[in-house]
Amino acid sequence: MRSAWALLLLASMAQAQPRPQLSAEQAASHTVTAYLEGWQFPPLADLGSAAPDFVVAPGASIQAAIDAVPAAGSSSRRWIIQIQPGTYRELICIRDKAPLTLIGSPLNPASVVIVEGRYAAQPKPVGQPAHPCQPDLNATTHGTPGSSTVMVFSDDVQLQHLTIANDAMDRVRQGQGYPSGAGEAGGAQAVALTLAGDRIQLEGTRLLGHQDTFFARRRDMDKPARVLVRHSLIAGDVDFIFGNATVVVQHCVVLSRAGRRTPGERGIVVAPSTAADHVHGFLFTGARFVGEPGLAPGSVALGRAWDAGVKAGTWVAGESPNGQALIRDSQLGAHLGPWAASTSRRPFDSNGNRLAEFHNSP
Repeated sequence: MRSAWALLLLASMAQAQPRPQLSAEQAASHTVTAYLEGWQFPPLADLGSAAPDFVVAPGASIQAAIDAVPAAGSSSRRWIIQIQPGTYRELICIRDKAPLTLIGSPLNPASVVIVEGRYAAQPKPVGQPAHPCQPDLNATTHGTPGSSTVMVFSDDVQLQHLTIANDAMDRVRQGQGYPSGAGEAGGAQAVALTLAGDRIQLEGTRLLGHQDTFFARRRDMDKPARVLVRHSLIAGDVDFIFGNATVVVQHCVVLSRAGRRTPGERGIVVAPSTAADHVHGFLFTGARFVGEPGLAPGSVALGRAWDAGVKAGTWVAGESPNGQALIRDSQLGAHLGPWAASTSRRPFDSNGNRLAEFHNSP
């Protein structure tokens, strides 16, 4: 067993580990345009110029309005659902719909809240769906995907000026302890938003959770899954921006939360699981990475590769997922430390990993 002094020394060495920086020449190919792969994203829906097709008020169901939108392929125009200020505690599934916008309050996105409180280890009866978009009828728990408050299995969706939250672990921050089956060792994954589509835009959106807040995944590995997030807030504590989609996070605030994990349990921001043959994963540009009070300097890893489906010691270069992320032209708080080992325990190596920075401050 190592002495306390040795552990402290190792921790200091880890904090001193340099974080890979791209050269200007290397960074030149990592642009918003390159990541979006030719997608000319459309203007955002504007209630000032287009009346909503449906208006949802507190006490009514957002899902009922979504269900009334035509199926994908049956209407080329964009359908708009306006959600009035209030708290809506319901699960949302957007699956195979015509181009669709959910829009809350441009003046105050915090006033429109879609929230649920399910978590990965939460028991459920066999035969009961974990989520309308992800039934998992044979499972005995909700699982990580099934914990989602909102799931989007549809293309050409816009989410604007609203809050999507999973409050399952808020109770831990309030001193009530973990719910059944969850703890520091696992089971506490609780997703606010899952995206599994292409050409999805988030604008002025607040995503609130703890572990696994924002999951951006590919519905089909052979098809694009492009997501553009702008002028938004993403908050969590462990792997809270994760998945294998192509995601651009531009001019956003990325907030590492304190208060859930016990001292010594490290936070982690991003966890991309980019396929080995996909060039682009996550791009953060013009973002601000900030931490809540109580996070010690260097106590949160900037990220790690999520080697999805890979057991420790079985990762294969060129075949297994190898998460790609670049954080550029952004402000990074003192709470952030180096990149961490992958989920299959691959040590971080700037030659083997695809996680890097360019032109950040301080």
